[in-house]
Amino acid sequence: MKQLEITIKFFLYVFLIILSCHASYAVEKNKSAKIHIKKFFENLVTLEANFIQVSPSGNVSNGKVYLDLPGKLRIDYEKPKNLLITCKGFWIVIQDREAKTTNNIPLKNSPFALLLENTSFLNNQNIKTEYIIEAGIISLKLKSQNKDNQESLVLEFSENPFSLKKWEIQDSLGENTTVLIQNAKYNNKLSHLLFFPIDFPEPTN
Repeated sequence: MKQLEITIKFFLYVFLIILSCHASYAVEKNKSAKIHIKKFFENLVTLEANFIQVSPSGNVSNGKVYLDLPGKLRIDYEKPKNLLITCKGFWIVIQDREAKTTNNIPLKNSPFALLLENTSFLNNQNIKTEYIIEAGIISLKLKSQNKDNQESLVLEFSENPFSLKKWEIQDSLGENTTVLIQNAKYNNKLSHLLFFPIDFPEPTN
């Protein structure tokens, strides 16, 4: 009986050591992920890439995305061809080329605000950050500390080599829009004209 107690205690001791090592490893992985992401955004000036977008209803769109940080964004859809989204710092401008209509949304009310702030969101105490590392993928979930704002942005990176693979926006209704990044080019000079909305001519009577 005493031998059995000794054996049980031994295995409990080994199990606790394994748990401790696993927790320590997880902490180190988490710390490493934070450093990689911080360096990524510190070095990120511009991004030009193809994208595939999957809406909450499962509809698939595609096109090109351009970032010029801080503050500038262009999402130029090939499908549907009529849609263009631009930003130069204060407003998200959504335009329908066919209908020649324009809608403006304050950038601060959009999940894109986090992405376009560059590194500042990592030190913003109003933003809750959560890191998940699994199967060579690092996910960073960003969410406002304001309980009334249920929107969130998830950035997903491959661990080796380290690169941005997708982002996912969850709206206030809990529906997700996923954007997959392909053929990314970093820190090339981009024309400032890319980030201007279309100047539709005034309708004539």
